[in-house]
Amino acid sequence: RVGQARATQKGWLTPFQTAAGSTVCLFFAAVIGSVLTKICSGGGSIDPYMTFITISSIFNAVCYTGGPYPLGYIGLGNLSIGYSGLGDLFVFLYFGIVATVTVPYIHMASSMTLNTSASGIEKVLEIFLSEKFRLSWLVSLPIGFLGTAIIAVNNLRDRETDVTVGKNTLAVRFGERFTRVEYMNLVKGSYIFLIFLARSVGDGVKNERFWLYLPLLSYPLARKELNALMTKDGASLNPHVGGTARVQLVYCILLMYGLRMA
Repeated sequence: RVGQARATQKGWLTPFQTAAGSTVCLFFAAVIGSVLTKICSGGGSIDPYMTFITISSIFNAVCYTGGPYPLGYIGLGNLSIGYSGLGDLFVFLYFGIVATVTVPYIHMASSMTLNTSASGIEKVLEIFLSEKFRLSWLVSLPIGFLGTAIIAVNNLRDRETDVTVGKNTLAVRFGERFTRVEYMNLVKGSYIFLIFLARSVGDGVKNERFWLYLPLLSYPLARKELNALMTKDGASLNPHVGGTARVQLVYCILLMYGLRMA
């Protein structure tokens, strides 16, 4: 294996232990999601957004790699997000947009249950289309870019071994050069997007919120990762999976402070 060690593959855990641990984690995730759904629903109808996110997130967790257990029991044994090349898209959606907008959504939805008679789809649309929520949509995009960059490194590193097991990631489908360019565009795009974000929040160039450029302080870290991705390959990319995650972490912390100051 080119990538980091895996517990089941190394024999540290049996397949049953891994499956049992995953089941326990998904169970608690479902419980937490149900509690948050109830909070957002208040005393009215079940919140459709939180219901969808809870169910789809658990399904995606199982379906990412897929396989006969447990999907085979419902006729989806051959379904796999990761093996079909959709991993990048789902990471962007769920580790970027969903992970970012759901926190303010919960806050706004729980407040609305006390102050409005709106319920169900009407409440979801009211929140999604509100001026206050617009910033959440915007912020989620660069965070999604950096999250997707993490999986791009992973796929670039594993592309040769993925071919042998039929895992058709974007790196396998479109090749090494495409993946390196994808990574570069995702990382640089997250910084370029700050221009649009600062001007959008400030309603134009004259009122530009310069605090929102604070994440640029993380660019030296990003530049190091960009240089590595343009030259390294195989196992030598292992440190840069975590390195890209570190860039995202620092970027998000700086963006948080920038939003607070702006």
